[in-house]
Amino acid sequence: MPALSLSVERVSRLIGRDLTPKDVAELSAALGLSVEEVVENEVRVEYNPNRPDFGSHVSLARYFKGLLGLELGSKRYTALSSDIRVQVEESVEKVRPYIVCAVVRSLNLSEEDIADLITLQEDLHWVLGRDRRKVAIGLHDNTKVRPPLTYKAVGLTEISFIPLGAYREMTPLQILSEHPTGRKYSWILEGKEAAPIILDSRGNVLSFPPIINGSLTELRPQANEVFIDVTGTDQKAINQALNIIVTTLVDLGGKAYKTLISYQGRRRRRVYTPDLSPSRWVLDPKWASSLIGVELTSREIVKALRRMRLNAKARGGKVLAEVPPYRVDILHPVDLVEEVAIGLGYQSLEPLLPETTGEGLLLQSTRISSLIRVVMLGLGFTEVVNTTLSNSQRDFAWMRLKTEPRVKILNPISALYDSLRELLSPGLLSNLALNSKNPYPQRLFELGDVLVRDDSLPERTRREMHLAFVTCHSGASFSEVKAVLEEILLHLDISAGLEAREYPFYIPGRSAAVMKEGVEVGFIGEIHPEVLENFGVYMPVAGCELNLRLAGVL
Repeated sequence: MPALSLSVERVSRLIGRDLTPKDVAELSAALGLSVEEVVENEVRVEYNPNRPDFGSHVSLARYFKGLLGLELGSKRYTALSSDIRVQVEESVEKVRPYIVCAVVRSLNLSEEDIADLITLQEDLHWVLGRDRRKVAIGLHDNTKVRPPLTYKAVGLTEISFIPLGAYREMTPLQILSEHPTGRKYSWILEGKEAAPIILDSRGNVLSFPPIINGSLTELRPQANEVFIDVTGTDQKAINQALNIIVTTLVDLGGKAYKTLISYQGRRRRRVYTPDLSPSRWVLDPKWASSLIGVELTSREIVKALRRMRLNAKARGGKVLAEVPPYRVDILHPVDLVEEVAIGLGYQSLEPLLPETTGEGLLLQSTRISSLIRVVMLGLGFTEVVNTTLSNSQRDFAWMRLKTEPRVKILNPISALYDSLRELLSPGLLSNLALNSKNPYPQRLFELGDVLVRDDSLPERTRREMHLAFVTCHSGASFSEVKAVLEEILLHLDISAGLEAREYPFYIPGRSAAVMKEGVEVGFIGEIHPEVLENFGVYMPVAGCELNLRLAGVL
Protein backbone atom coordinates (compact mmCIF):
# COMPACT_ATOMS: atom_id res chain seq x y z
CA MET A 1 0.00 0.00 0.00
CA PRO A 2 1.15 3.62 -0.51
CA ALA A 3 2.96 5.00 2.54
CA LEU A 4 3.26 8.52 3.89
CA SER A 5 5.49 9.95 6.61
CA LEU A 6 3.45 12.67 8.32
CA SER A 7 5.34 15.52 9.94
CA VAL A 8 3.37 16.42 13.07
CA GLU A 9 4.70 19.97 12.90
CA ARG A 10 3.57 20.42 9.28
CA VAL A 11 0.14 18.91 9.94
CA SER A 12 -0.26 21.24 12.94
CA ARG A 13 0.56 24.29 10.80
CA LEU A 14 -1.88 23.23 8.06
CA ILE A 15 -4.67 22.70 10.59
CA GLY A 16 -3.91 25.73 12.71
CA ARG A 17 -3.82 23.78 15.97
CA ASP A 18 -0.98 22.17 17.89
CA LEU A 19 -1.17 18.38 17.69
CA THR A 20 0.88 15.63 19.31
CA PRO A 21 2.09 12.52 17.46
CA LYS A 22 -0.63 10.60 19.35
CA ASP A 23 -3.29 13.03 18.05
CA VAL A 24 -2.13 12.60 14.45
CA ALA A 25 -2.04 8.82 14.84
CA GLU A 26 -5.58 8.73 16.27
CA LEU A 27 -6.95 11.01 13.55
CA SER A 28 -5.27 8.89 10.88
CA ALA A 29 -6.72 5.69 12.34
CA ALA A 30 -10.20 7.29 12.49
CA LEU A 31 -9.95 7.90 8.71
CA GLY A 32 -9.11 4.25 8.12
CA LEU A 33 -5.38 4.67 7.54
CA SER A 34 -3.01 2.05 8.91
CA VAL A 35 -0.67 3.59 11.48
CA GLU A 36 2.66 1.82 11.07
CA GLU A 37 4.97 3.79 13.36
CA VAL A 38 4.82 6.74 15.74
CA VAL A 39 8.10 8.47 16.54
CA GLU A 40 9.08 11.91 17.74
CA ASN A 41 7.33 14.48 15.54
CA GLU A 42 6.52 11.94 12.81
CA VAL A 43 3.78 9.39 12.15
CA ARG A 44 4.20 6.83 9.38
CA VAL A 45 0.91 5.69 7.83
CA GLU A 46 -0.27 3.55 4.94
CA TYR A 47 -3.50 4.08 3.01
CA ASN A 48 -5.61 1.99 0.67
CA PRO A 49 -5.02 2.58 -3.06
CA ASN A 50 -8.74 3.35 -3.52
CA ARG A 51 -8.10 6.68 -1.76
CA PRO A 52 -5.53 8.44 -3.97
CA ASP A 53 -6.59 11.79 -2.44
CA PHE A 54 -4.89 10.72 0.82
CA GLY A 55 -1.42 11.12 -0.68
CA SER A 56 -0.27 14.38 0.91
CA HIS A 57 -0.15 16.36 4.16
CA VAL A 58 -2.50 18.93 2.64
CA SER A 59 -5.24 16.44 1.77
CA LEU A 60 -5.06 14.66 5.14
CA ALA A 61 -5.13 17.98 6.99
CA ARG A 62 -8.35 18.70 5.08
CA TYR A 63 -9.97 15.62 6.63
CA PHE A 64 -8.45 16.15 10.07
CA LYS A 65 -10.15 19.57 10.17
CA GLY A 66 -13.46 17.85 9.50
CA LEU A 67 -12.98 15.25 12.24
CA LEU A 68 -11.98 17.99 14.69
CA GLY A 69 -14.98 20.14 13.70
CA LEU A 70 -12.76 23.00 12.53
CA GLU A 71 -14.18 22.97 8.99
CA LEU A 72 -17.28 21.10 7.81
CA GLY A 73 -18.43 20.33 4.28
CA SER A 74 -16.44 21.01 1.15
CA LYS A 75 -15.28 24.31 -0.25
CA ARG A 76 -16.40 25.29 -3.74
CA TYR A 77 -13.55 24.65 -6.14
CA THR A 78 -13.61 26.68 -9.34
CA ALA A 79 -11.23 27.20 -12.22
CA LEU A 80 -11.06 30.70 -13.72
CA SER A 81 -10.83 31.40 -17.44
CA SER A 82 -7.44 31.93 -19.08
CA ASP A 83 -5.97 32.32 -22.54
CA ILE A 84 -3.76 29.20 -22.22
CA ARG A 85 -4.21 26.77 -25.09
CA VAL A 86 -2.75 23.33 -25.81
CA GLN A 87 -2.90 21.99 -29.35
CA VAL A 88 -2.91 18.20 -29.57
CA GLU A 89 -1.64 16.90 -32.89
CA GLU A 90 -2.95 13.71 -34.43
CA SER A 91 0.55 12.18 -34.31
CA VAL A 92 0.21 11.32 -30.58
CA GLU A 93 -2.94 9.23 -31.07
CA LYS A 94 -1.05 5.93 -31.38
CA VAL A 95 1.63 6.84 -28.83
CA ARG A 96 -0.10 8.50 -25.84
CA PRO A 97 -3.41 9.98 -26.98
CA TYR A 98 -4.83 12.08 -24.11
CA ILE A 99 -3.73 15.19 -22.23
CA VAL A 100 -5.30 17.54 -19.69
CA CYS A 101 -3.70 20.64 -18.20
CA ALA A 102 -4.23 23.40 -15.65
CA VAL A 103 -2.45 26.38 -14.13
CA VAL A 104 -2.51 27.32 -10.44
CA ARG A 105 -1.34 30.84 -9.51
CA SER A 106 -0.99 32.95 -6.33
CA LEU A 107 1.17 30.33 -4.63
CA ASN A 108 4.35 30.59 -2.59
CA LEU A 109 5.63 27.03 -2.49
CA SER A 110 8.08 26.11 0.22
CA GLU A 111 10.54 23.25 0.01
CA GLU A 112 8.14 21.21 2.17
CA ASP A 113 5.25 21.99 -0.19
CA ILE A 114 7.22 20.81 -3.21
CA ALA A 115 8.37 17.62 -1.47
CA ASP A 116 4.76 16.92 -0.46
CA LEU A 117 3.58 17.58 -4.00
CA ILE A 118 6.16 15.22 -5.49
CA THR A 119 5.15 12.49 -3.01
CA LEU A 120 1.52 12.91 -4.10
CA GLN A 121 2.59 12.88 -7.76
CA GLU A 122 4.50 9.60 -7.41
CA ASP A 123 1.71 7.94 -5.44
CA LEU A 124 -0.77 8.94 -8.15
CA HIS A 125 1.60 7.49 -10.76
CA TRP A 126 1.35 4.18 -8.93
CA VAL A 127 -2.29 4.19 -7.78
CA LEU A 128 -4.04 5.71 -10.81
CA GLY A 129 -1.25 5.50 -13.36
CA ARG A 130 -0.18 1.84 -13.25
CA ASP A 131 3.44 2.97 -12.80
CA ARG A 132 3.00 5.82 -15.36
CA ARG A 133 1.66 3.62 -18.17
CA LYS A 134 -1.92 4.82 -17.74
CA VAL A 135 -1.31 8.25 -16.19
CA ALA A 136 1.80 10.45 -15.97
CA ILE A 137 1.93 13.88 -14.31
CA GLY A 138 4.26 16.78 -15.10
CA LEU A 139 4.70 19.76 -12.73
CA HIS A 140 6.33 22.92 -14.09
CA ASP A 141 7.23 26.48 -13.08
CA ASN A 142 4.61 28.30 -15.15
CA THR A 143 6.60 31.55 -15.27
CA LYS A 144 9.00 29.81 -17.67
CA VAL A 145 6.23 28.48 -19.92
CA ARG A 146 5.24 30.46 -23.01
CA PRO A 147 1.84 29.41 -24.39
CA PRO A 148 0.33 28.30 -26.67
CA LEU A 149 1.63 24.77 -26.19
CA THR A 150 1.83 21.84 -28.57
CA TYR A 151 1.52 18.16 -27.70
CA LYS A 152 2.82 15.98 -30.51
CA ALA A 153 4.90 12.91 -31.35
CA VAL A 154 8.40 13.30 -32.77
CA GLY A 155 11.08 10.89 -33.96
CA LEU A 156 13.30 9.45 -31.25
CA THR A 157 16.30 11.42 -32.56
CA GLU A 158 14.43 14.40 -34.00
CA ILE A 159 14.66 16.72 -31.00
CA SER A 160 16.97 17.27 -28.02
CA PHE A 161 16.68 19.02 -24.65
CA ILE A 162 18.17 18.93 -21.16
CA PRO A 163 16.11 16.57 -18.97
CA LEU A 164 15.84 16.83 -15.19
CA GLY A 165 18.95 15.54 -13.49
CA ALA A 166 21.19 16.00 -16.55
CA TYR A 167 23.57 18.70 -17.71
CA ARG A 168 23.58 18.16 -21.46
CA GLU A 169 21.04 17.96 -24.21
CA MET A 170 19.77 14.49 -24.98
CA THR A 171 17.44 13.05 -27.59
CA PRO A 172 14.47 10.92 -26.46
CA LEU A 173 16.41 7.85 -27.63
CA GLN A 174 19.42 8.82 -25.50
CA ILE A 175 17.18 9.47 -22.49
CA LEU A 176 15.58 6.04 -22.81
CA SER A 177 18.95 4.30 -23.04
CA GLU A 178 21.26 6.45 -20.88
CA HIS A 179 19.32 8.51 -18.33
CA PRO A 180 18.49 6.62 -15.07
CA THR A 181 14.83 7.69 -15.14
CA GLY A 182 14.63 7.00 -18.87
CA ARG A 183 15.95 3.46 -18.43
CA LYS A 184 13.53 2.87 -15.55
CA TYR A 185 10.44 3.74 -17.60
CA SER A 186 11.58 2.91 -21.13
CA TRP A 187 9.36 -0.19 -21.09
CA ILE A 188 6.27 2.04 -21.41
CA LEU A 189 7.34 3.18 -24.88
CA GLU A 190 8.76 -0.16 -25.96
CA GLY A 191 7.96 -0.78 -29.62
CA LYS A 192 7.04 2.87 -30.29
CA GLU A 193 8.84 4.65 -33.11
CA ALA A 194 7.96 8.14 -31.85
CA ALA A 195 8.12 10.03 -28.55
CA PRO A 196 5.34 12.25 -27.14
CA ILE A 197 6.61 15.76 -26.46
CA ILE A 198 5.10 18.95 -25.00
CA LEU A 199 6.54 22.16 -26.49
CA ASP A 200 5.84 25.81 -25.76
CA SER A 201 5.58 28.58 -28.38
CA ARG A 202 9.37 29.11 -28.38
CA GLY A 203 10.05 25.44 -29.12
CA ASN A 204 11.26 24.68 -25.60
CA VAL A 205 10.55 21.14 -24.39
CA LEU A 206 8.48 21.12 -21.22
CA SER A 207 8.08 17.38 -20.95
CA PHE A 208 8.74 14.01 -22.54
CA PRO A 209 5.81 12.10 -21.01
CA PRO A 210 5.61 9.65 -19.39
CA ILE A 211 9.38 9.63 -18.88
CA ILE A 212 10.75 12.96 -17.65
CA ASN A 213 10.36 16.75 -17.66
CA GLY A 214 12.76 19.24 -19.14
CA SER A 215 15.07 21.02 -16.71
CA LEU A 216 13.99 24.46 -18.01
CA THR A 217 10.69 24.43 -16.07
CA GLU A 218 11.91 22.65 -12.94
CA LEU A 219 9.80 23.52 -9.90
CA ARG A 220 11.80 25.26 -7.15
CA PRO A 221 10.98 26.78 -3.72
CA GLN A 222 9.17 30.15 -3.80
CA ALA A 223 7.53 29.27 -7.12
CA ASN A 224 4.20 31.13 -7.33
CA GLU A 225 2.72 29.54 -10.46
CA VAL A 226 2.49 25.85 -11.37
CA PHE A 227 1.61 24.45 -14.77
CA ILE A 228 0.32 20.87 -14.61
CA ASP A 229 0.17 18.45 -17.51
CA VAL A 230 -1.32 14.98 -17.20
CA THR A 231 -1.02 12.58 -20.13
CA GLY A 232 -2.14 9.01 -20.53
CA THR A 233 -4.18 6.34 -22.19
CA ASP A 234 -7.34 6.68 -20.06
CA GLN A 235 -9.20 9.98 -20.29
CA LYS A 236 -11.15 9.48 -17.06
CA ALA A 237 -8.04 8.60 -15.03
CA ILE A 238 -6.02 11.60 -16.22
CA ASN A 239 -8.88 13.95 -15.30
CA GLN A 240 -9.06 12.38 -11.84
CA ALA A 241 -5.33 12.83 -11.30
CA LEU A 242 -5.49 16.47 -12.47
CA ASN A 243 -8.38 17.25 -10.09
CA ILE A 244 -6.51 15.80 -7.11
CA ILE A 245 -3.35 17.82 -7.87
CA VAL A 246 -5.23 21.07 -8.60
CA THR A 247 -7.44 20.93 -5.49
CA THR A 248 -4.38 20.20 -3.34
CA LEU A 249 -2.69 23.34 -4.68
CA VAL A 250 -5.88 25.36 -4.20
CA ASP A 251 -5.94 24.23 -0.56
CA LEU A 252 -2.41 25.61 -0.32
CA GLY A 253 -3.83 29.02 -1.22
CA GLY A 254 -3.63 28.93 -5.00
CA LYS A 255 -6.15 29.94 -7.68
CA ALA A 256 -6.87 27.50 -10.50
CA TYR A 257 -7.12 28.48 -14.17
CA LYS A 258 -8.50 26.49 -17.07
CA THR A 259 -6.65 25.54 -20.24
CA LEU A 260 -8.18 24.89 -23.63
CA ILE A 261 -7.23 21.48 -25.03
CA SER A 262 -7.70 21.51 -28.79
CA TYR A 263 -7.51 18.11 -30.52
CA GLN A 264 -6.61 18.09 -34.22
CA GLY A 265 -7.25 15.56 -36.99
CA ARG A 266 -9.97 12.89 -36.78
CA ARG A 267 -10.56 13.57 -33.08
CA ARG A 268 -11.11 17.29 -33.66
CA ARG A 269 -12.75 18.77 -30.59
CA ARG A 270 -12.17 21.36 -27.87
CA VAL A 271 -12.35 20.78 -24.13
CA TYR A 272 -11.53 22.96 -21.12
CA THR A 273 -9.71 21.41 -18.17
CA PRO A 274 -9.89 21.03 -15.23
CA ASP A 275 -13.56 20.34 -14.56
CA LEU A 276 -13.90 20.95 -10.81
CA SER A 277 -17.67 20.65 -10.59
CA PRO A 278 -18.92 18.33 -7.81
CA SER A 279 -20.95 15.18 -8.48
CA ARG A 280 -24.39 14.91 -6.90
CA TRP A 281 -25.84 11.88 -5.13
CA VAL A 282 -29.06 10.91 -3.35
CA LEU A 283 -28.91 8.75 -0.22
CA ASP A 284 -31.83 6.98 1.42
CA PRO A 285 -31.48 7.31 5.25
CA LYS A 286 -33.37 4.06 5.90
CA TRP A 287 -31.09 2.12 3.56
CA ALA A 288 -27.98 3.71 5.10
CA SER A 289 -29.25 2.87 8.60
CA SER A 290 -29.86 -0.76 7.67
CA LEU A 291 -26.32 -1.16 6.32
CA ILE A 292 -24.65 0.48 9.31
CA GLY A 293 -26.95 -1.20 11.84
CA VAL A 294 -27.87 2.02 13.64
CA GLU A 295 -31.15 3.95 13.29
CA LEU A 296 -30.11 7.34 11.92
CA THR A 297 -32.07 10.47 11.09
CA SER A 298 -31.44 12.51 7.95
CA ARG A 299 -29.93 15.22 10.13
CA GLU A 300 -27.45 12.81 11.73
CA ILE A 301 -26.40 11.52 8.30
CA VAL A 302 -25.92 15.08 7.01
CA LYS A 303 -23.76 15.92 10.03
CA ALA A 304 -21.60 12.81 9.53
CA LEU A 305 -21.11 13.54 5.81
CA ARG A 306 -20.14 17.14 6.51
CA ARG A 307 -17.53 15.92 9.02
CA MET A 308 -16.09 13.91 6.12
CA ARG A 309 -15.84 17.14 4.06
CA LEU A 310 -18.83 16.43 1.82
CA ASN A 311 -21.63 18.96 1.32
CA ALA A 312 -24.99 17.47 2.28
CA LYS A 313 -28.53 18.51 3.12
CA ALA A 314 -31.82 16.77 3.93
CA ARG A 315 -34.73 17.19 1.56
CA GLY A 316 -37.98 15.26 1.14
CA GLY A 317 -36.93 12.37 3.36
CA LYS A 318 -33.66 11.90 1.42
CA VAL A 319 -30.12 13.17 1.86
CA LEU A 320 -28.65 15.10 -1.07
CA ALA A 321 -24.85 14.95 -1.13
CA GLU A 322 -22.28 16.82 -3.19
CA VAL A 323 -18.97 15.04 -3.72
CA PRO A 324 -15.92 17.27 -4.38
CA PRO A 325 -13.81 16.62 -7.51
CA TYR A 326 -10.93 14.98 -5.65
CA ARG A 327 -13.11 12.16 -4.26
CA VAL A 328 -12.62 9.82 -7.21
CA ASP A 329 -13.42 6.79 -5.03
CA ILE A 330 -17.16 7.54 -4.69
CA LEU A 331 -18.65 5.19 -7.26
CA HIS A 332 -21.92 4.06 -5.63
CA PRO A 333 -24.24 5.24 -2.83
CA VAL A 334 -22.80 2.50 -0.61
CA ASP A 335 -19.53 4.50 -0.64
CA LEU A 336 -21.44 7.37 0.96
CA VAL A 337 -22.73 4.99 3.62
CA GLU A 338 -19.11 4.18 4.47
CA GLU A 339 -18.43 7.92 4.79
CA VAL A 340 -21.38 8.19 7.19
CA ALA A 341 -19.95 5.35 9.32
CA ILE A 342 -16.50 6.98 9.43
CA GLY A 343 -18.09 10.37 10.18
CA LEU A 344 -20.03 8.86 13.09
CA GLY A 345 -16.84 7.16 14.30
CA TYR A 346 -16.47 3.41 14.21
CA GLN A 347 -15.64 3.51 17.90
CA SER A 348 -19.17 4.77 18.60
CA LEU A 349 -20.81 1.79 16.85
CA GLU A 350 -21.62 -1.22 19.00
CA PRO A 351 -20.54 -4.47 17.31
CA LEU A 352 -23.17 -7.24 17.16
CA LEU A 353 -22.75 -10.86 16.15
CA PRO A 354 -24.88 -11.65 13.10
CA GLU A 355 -27.89 -13.87 13.67
CA THR A 356 -27.46 -17.14 11.78
CA THR A 357 -29.69 -20.18 11.39
CA GLY A 358 -26.89 -22.71 11.40
CA GLU A 359 -23.18 -23.34 11.70
CA GLY A 360 -20.63 -22.88 9.00
CA LEU A 361 -19.15 -25.93 7.29
CA LEU A 362 -15.89 -26.49 5.49
CA LEU A 363 -15.99 -26.46 1.70
CA GLN A 364 -15.51 -29.82 0.04
CA SER A 365 -12.26 -28.57 -1.50
CA THR A 366 -10.97 -27.65 1.98
CA ARG A 367 -11.88 -31.04 3.42
CA ILE A 368 -10.25 -32.92 0.53
CA SER A 369 -7.13 -30.73 0.74
CA SER A 370 -6.83 -31.42 4.47
CA LEU A 371 -7.19 -35.16 3.90
CA ILE A 372 -4.47 -35.13 1.22
CA ARG A 373 -2.11 -33.24 3.49
CA VAL A 374 -2.68 -35.70 6.35
CA VAL A 375 -1.99 -38.64 4.01
CA MET A 376 1.17 -37.10 2.52
CA LEU A 377 2.57 -36.13 5.93
CA GLY A 378 1.81 -39.64 7.18
CA LEU A 379 3.79 -41.06 4.25
CA GLY A 380 6.85 -39.06 5.31
CA PHE A 381 6.62 -36.13 2.86
CA THR A 382 7.26 -32.48 3.72
CA GLU A 383 4.90 -29.85 2.30
CA VAL A 384 6.26 -26.87 0.37
CA VAL A 385 4.41 -23.81 -0.95
CA ASN A 386 5.76 -22.15 -4.10
CA THR A 387 4.49 -19.03 -5.86
CA THR A 388 2.01 -19.16 -8.73
CA LEU A 389 4.29 -16.70 -10.53
CA SER A 390 6.92 -18.70 -12.35
CA ASN A 391 9.74 -18.71 -14.87
CA SER A 392 9.14 -19.95 -18.40
CA GLN A 393 12.71 -21.16 -18.94
CA ARG A 394 12.58 -23.28 -15.79
CA ASP A 395 9.08 -24.63 -16.42
CA PHE A 396 9.61 -25.48 -20.08
CA ALA A 397 13.20 -25.46 -21.39
CA TRP A 398 14.66 -27.08 -18.26
CA MET A 399 11.87 -29.67 -18.31
CA ARG A 400 12.75 -30.51 -21.96
CA LEU A 401 9.35 -29.25 -23.13
CA LYS A 402 9.25 -27.71 -26.60
CA THR A 403 6.11 -25.64 -25.99
CA GLU A 404 5.79 -22.07 -24.71
CA PRO A 405 3.84 -20.99 -21.60
CA ARG A 406 0.20 -20.35 -22.36
CA VAL A 407 -0.20 -17.68 -19.67
CA LYS A 408 2.60 -15.10 -19.86
CA ILE A 409 2.97 -11.81 -17.99
CA LEU A 410 3.08 -8.88 -20.38
CA ASN A 411 5.35 -6.58 -18.34
CA PRO A 412 6.98 -8.65 -15.58
CA ILE A 413 8.69 -6.77 -12.76
CA SER A 414 11.46 -9.36 -12.86
CA ALA A 415 12.62 -11.77 -15.56
CA LEU A 416 12.51 -14.46 -12.87
CA TYR A 417 8.71 -14.26 -12.90
CA ASP A 418 7.52 -13.94 -16.47
CA SER A 419 4.66 -16.46 -16.54
CA LEU A 420 2.12 -18.32 -14.43
CA ARG A 421 2.81 -21.93 -13.59
CA GLU A 422 1.05 -24.76 -15.41
CA LEU A 423 2.73 -27.59 -13.45
CA LEU A 424 3.89 -28.00 -9.85
CA SER A 425 6.75 -30.41 -10.57
CA PRO A 426 9.30 -27.79 -11.75
CA GLY A 427 8.87 -25.94 -8.47
CA LEU A 428 9.57 -29.11 -6.48
CA LEU A 429 12.73 -29.75 -8.50
CA SER A 430 13.86 -26.21 -7.69
CA ASN A 431 13.23 -26.93 -4.00
CA LEU A 432 15.41 -30.04 -4.23
CA ALA A 433 18.18 -28.05 -5.90
CA LEU A 434 18.12 -25.49 -3.07
CA ASN A 435 18.40 -28.31 -0.51
CA SER A 436 21.18 -30.27 -2.23
CA LYS A 437 23.46 -29.85 0.80
CA ASN A 438 20.89 -31.26 3.24
CA PRO A 439 20.63 -34.94 4.27
CA TYR A 440 18.88 -37.48 2.06
CA PRO A 441 16.35 -38.94 1.45
CA GLN A 442 14.29 -35.84 0.67
CA ARG A 443 10.56 -36.24 0.05
CA LEU A 444 8.51 -33.15 -0.86
CA PHE A 445 4.94 -32.51 -1.94
CA GLU A 446 2.87 -29.49 -2.96
CA LEU A 447 -0.88 -29.03 -3.18
CA GLY A 448 -1.73 -25.87 -5.07
CA ASP A 449 -3.25 -24.06 -8.02
CA VAL A 450 -1.98 -23.98 -11.57
CA LEU A 451 -3.31 -21.73 -14.35
CA VAL A 452 -4.74 -23.22 -17.52
CA ARG A 453 -5.56 -21.27 -20.69
CA ASP A 454 -9.33 -21.28 -21.34
CA ASP A 455 -10.54 -18.87 -24.03
CA SER A 456 -14.17 -19.65 -23.23
CA LEU A 457 -13.92 -17.61 -20.00
CA PRO A 458 -13.81 -13.78 -19.84
CA GLU A 459 -10.42 -13.87 -18.07
CA ARG A 460 -9.22 -16.55 -20.55
CA THR A 461 -7.66 -18.61 -17.76
CA ARG A 462 -8.89 -21.26 -15.34
CA ARG A 463 -7.47 -22.32 -11.99
CA GLU A 464 -7.02 -26.02 -11.32
CA MET A 465 -5.67 -27.71 -8.22
CA HIS A 466 -2.82 -30.18 -8.62
CA LEU A 467 -1.00 -32.49 -6.25
CA ALA A 468 2.67 -33.18 -6.99
CA PHE A 469 5.26 -35.09 -5.00
CA VAL A 470 8.89 -36.11 -5.47
CA THR A 471 11.32 -38.40 -3.70
CA CYS A 472 15.06 -37.81 -4.00
CA HIS A 473 17.80 -40.20 -2.83
CA SER A 474 20.22 -42.72 -4.28
CA GLY A 475 17.53 -45.40 -4.66
CA ALA A 476 14.58 -43.27 -5.84
CA SER A 477 12.54 -45.32 -8.30
CA PHE A 478 9.29 -45.68 -10.18
CA SER A 479 8.16 -48.42 -7.78
CA GLU A 480 8.52 -46.11 -4.78
CA VAL A 481 6.34 -43.30 -6.14
CA LYS A 482 3.86 -45.83 -7.57
CA ALA A 483 3.31 -47.17 -4.04
CA VAL A 484 2.72 -43.63 -2.77
CA LEU A 485 0.29 -42.92 -5.61
CA GLU A 486 -1.70 -46.08 -4.86
CA GLU A 487 -2.01 -45.06 -1.20
CA ILE A 488 -3.30 -41.60 -2.21
CA LEU A 489 -5.83 -43.06 -4.66
CA LEU A 490 -7.03 -45.45 -1.97
CA HIS A 491 -7.68 -42.68 0.55
CA LEU A 492 -9.41 -40.51 -2.07
CA ASP A 493 -11.49 -43.44 -3.28
CA ILE A 494 -10.32 -42.96 -6.87
CA SER A 495 -10.30 -45.89 -9.27
CA ALA A 496 -7.43 -45.24 -11.67
CA GLY A 497 -4.75 -47.23 -13.46
CA LEU A 498 -1.42 -46.71 -15.18
CA GLU A 499 -0.74 -46.76 -18.89
CA ALA A 500 2.82 -46.74 -20.27
CA ARG A 501 3.57 -43.36 -21.84
CA GLU A 502 6.65 -41.29 -22.64
CA TYR A 503 7.20 -37.75 -21.30
CA PRO A 504 10.16 -35.45 -22.16
CA PHE A 505 11.02 -34.93 -18.49
CA TYR A 506 10.98 -38.64 -17.55
CA ILE A 507 13.47 -41.40 -18.40
CA PRO A 508 12.22 -43.37 -21.44
CA GLY A 509 10.56 -46.61 -20.39
CA ARG A 510 10.21 -45.47 -16.77
CA SER A 511 7.07 -43.36 -16.92
CA ALA A 512 3.33 -43.79 -17.18
CA ALA A 513 0.10 -41.83 -17.47
CA VAL A 514 -2.42 -42.02 -14.63
CA MET A 515 -5.70 -42.90 -16.34
CA LYS A 516 -9.27 -42.71 -15.07
CA GLU A 517 -12.09 -43.83 -17.37
CA GLY A 518 -9.94 -43.25 -20.44
CA VAL A 519 -8.87 -39.72 -19.37
CA GLU A 520 -5.30 -38.83 -18.41
CA VAL A 521 -5.45 -37.31 -14.93
CA GLY A 522 -1.73 -37.28 -14.14
CA PHE A 523 1.72 -38.68 -14.83
CA ILE A 524 4.37 -40.57 -12.90
CA GLY A 525 7.97 -41.56 -13.51
CA GLU A 526 11.69 -41.14 -12.90
CA ILE A 527 13.10 -37.71 -13.77
CA HIS A 528 15.37 -37.56 -16.84
CA PRO A 529 19.10 -36.97 -16.05
CA GLU A 530 19.21 -33.96 -18.37
CA VAL A 531 16.37 -32.34 -16.41
CA LEU A 532 18.20 -33.04 -13.14
CA GLU A 533 21.34 -31.44 -14.55
CA ASN A 534 19.37 -28.38 -15.70
CA PHE A 535 18.02 -27.85 -12.19
CA GLY A 536 21.28 -28.70 -10.43
CA VAL A 537 20.00 -31.85 -8.68
CA TYR A 538 22.63 -34.60 -8.40
CA MET A 539 20.60 -37.45 -6.89
CA PRO A 540 18.01 -39.63 -8.67
CA VAL A 541 14.46 -38.26 -8.44
CA ALA A 542 11.09 -39.92 -9.03
CA GLY A 543 7.82 -38.05 -8.94
CA CYS A 544 4.16 -37.81 -9.80
CA GLU A 545 1.64 -35.04 -10.52
CA LEU A 546 -2.16 -35.36 -10.41
CA ASN A 547 -4.84 -33.03 -11.75
CA LEU A 548 -7.42 -33.25 -8.94
CA ARG A 549 -10.20 -31.73 -11.05
CA LEU A 550 -9.84 -34.30 -13.81
CA ALA A 551 -9.54 -37.02 -11.18
CA GLY A 552 -13.00 -36.03 -9.95
CA VAL A 553 -11.83 -35.07 -6.47
CA LEU A 554 -12.58 -31.32 -6.65
